[in-house]
Amino acid sequence: MAKRDPEARRAAIVNAAADLVVEVGPERITHRMVAERAQVPLGSTTQYFTSLDDLRTQALALLAKEIDDDLDAVRQALLDADGSPDALVDRMHDYLQNSRNIAADVSLMSAGAFNADLRELSLRWQNNLIDILTGYVGADNALALAMLADGVVVHAVLHETVVSKDFLHTLVAPFMAQK
Repeated sequence: MAKRDPEARRAAIVNAAADLVVEVGPERITHRMVAERAQVPLGSTTQYFTSLDDLRTQALALLAKEIDDDLDAVRQALLDADGSPDALVDRMHDYLQNSRNIAADVSLMSAGAFNADLRELSLRWQNNLIDILTGYVGADNALALAMLADGVVVHAVLHETVVSKDFLHTLVAPFMAQK
C-alpha cells in the first residue's frame, strides 16, 4: 500500500479488523492488534476511525457484505435449480464449511444481540435469506428456514463440525416441499 493513499490505508485497517473479529471476536480486538495486523502505525487506527466501536462496526459491515455475497450465490443457485431443496442444501453446506463465514455470522449475531445500534446490520442476513426464500416456500417457511440456518451455524461453531448434506436435506426438505 502506498504511504500516501489514505483510502488504501483505511481499507487495510478495516480488512485487518474484520480478520481479527472472526479470529478473536469483536469485543476482543484492540487498536494495537488491528494496527499490527494492517501493518500501519498505531495512530492510523484512530486517525481514520472515531473510536474502537466505529472501527468494529466497519469491520462487521465488511463481514456482512461478504455474507451478502454468499446470499447472492444462494439466490442464483435457487434460480438455476428452480427452487430445488438440493440447491439450498449445497449452498448451506458450502457456507458452513467456511470457518470465516460462520465466525462472521456468529460475531454479527452476538453484536446485534448486545448492541441495538448493530441490530439492523445483524438482521440483514436473515432478512435477505427470508426475502430470497419467500417466493419458493412462502413467508412462514422462509422464516423457519432462516431460523434453522441460524441454528446450524451456531451448532457448527460450538461443535467445530459441519452437519452432513444428508442431514441438512432432512432438515430443509419439509419446508421446501410446501408453499
